[in-house]
Amino acid sequence: MLPLLALTALGLAGAACDPSTDDSTVPPVQPLAAPPKGEGVQLTTGNFSVDAGSEQQDCYFFRVRDLAVQGGFDPEKPLILHRTQISYTSGSHHMNIFRVRTILDLDPANGAVQKSKDGQAPCSKSVNWADWPLIANNQNEGAFDWTYPEGVGNELMPDEWIMMQSHYVNATTQKTPGDAHVDVNLWMMKPEELKYPMGTLFATKQSIRVCQSNPHPKYSGSCQFNSPDGVHLIGANGHFHSRGKEFGMYGWDGTSVTQPPEDDRFYTSKTWDEPPMARWPELDEPIDPKGGVWYTCQFEWSPPPENIGCEGLNKLDKELFGTPDEQLDCCYTFGNTVDRAEHCNVFAYYYPKTDDVFCN
Repeated sequence: MLPLLALTALGLAGAACDPSTDDSTVPPVQPLAAPPKGEGVQLTTGNFSVDAGSEQQDCYFFRVRDLAVQGGFDPEKPLILHRTQISYTSGSHHMNIFRVRTILDLDPANGAVQKSKDGQAPCSKSVNWADWPLIANNQNEGAFDWTYPEGVGNELMPDEWIMMQSHYVNATTQKTPGDAHVDVNLWMMKPEELKYPMGTLFATKQSIRVCQSNPHPKYSGSCQFNSPDGVHLIGANGHFHSRGKEFGMYGWDGTSVTQPPEDDRFYTSKTWDEPPMARWPELDEPIDPKGGVWYTCQFEWSPPPENIGCEGLNKLDKELFGTPDEQLDCCYTFGNTVDRAEHCNVFAYYYPKTDDVFCN
């Protein structure tokens, strides 16, 4: 008999097969057909609603061993991810999948599905997945389908837990016109086909402040791959909220303390709600030994929505960061809620994997 969590995941997968709706004005769910047995597994949220004026960020937990059983694989062997398909309905702010590592307040033992409305529960607090490695992400409308280079795969171990996180917004800057729904297909390769284990990178610049008296700030960060032979970067995208104006990524030598020259730029995004993803085969950026990635975020302050106002931003600034009253300045600070906080996050995919990556 499967554990309760696996049964829950299988029940959710069945929900993806019924995209019907009685409201012709609601965009239809775009369900993905699940991979055939022995080729992959499907993760899905099923349909859910997002209240007007709110945000919904939910975390779905799956044990790899249970997914292997669901997909017709040997549950005692790793699943080796080689291709990712993603589809979701309008209103999604992001979809991320992480490996579970250090457990704080976000624990798979607390349930297969853990919901968070307006940033109030553990699924919305990024400290709870600060060291959880990335598996996959997407921020764009429409179907996403990416196969990695030949011989490259991401190994998922039988006793690992993975977490799929969906974030929908139905507020001022983004709208969710109908039911929310996410489908993800994870397609596997045969173990003997694996030549290059894939690594991933998820980094955040948490010191950002976009303030009324400093309306055009720019922040930079860097991540170094301590790999003796260097790596190949094959996927990259950036993430910020509506005050974000330009996100850039550059190849970096690992020692310079200034922004690399424009010739070394391999990624640019000027669209906060639909940031592009650069990926192989168009992207194949060689990173030298001890080198890495330099990233930048440029912002432009704008007045907060009327229902929040500067009072709301100042209140959050004081609660989260202890900012003294005399320094409160209608600032958007680091946080998950779209209308009242900002992000400067980098996602990257590379091979061969190294466990020695340092970001600042």
